[in-house]
Amino acid sequence: MNAESITDDPDMKNATAALIRAAKRARKIAQQTETAIVVVRNGQLVREAPYTVTAEQEKKPLSE
Repeated sequence: MNAESITDDPDMKNATAALIRAAKRARKIAQQTETAIVVVRNGQLVREAPYTVTAEQEKKPLSE
């Protein structure tokens, strides 16, 4: 599969948005259940305490 065929695939076009939605939902659930989440930072697995998701954060993409 080459890069051009990946960008033409409708599922791949929507994958980034779906992953961002899933990450936001996971953080929200972690906050509600007081459960840590695990993320990769600088190649290391790190446990993070959930934080309160504000309405403003909800609108921003995770990449910012």
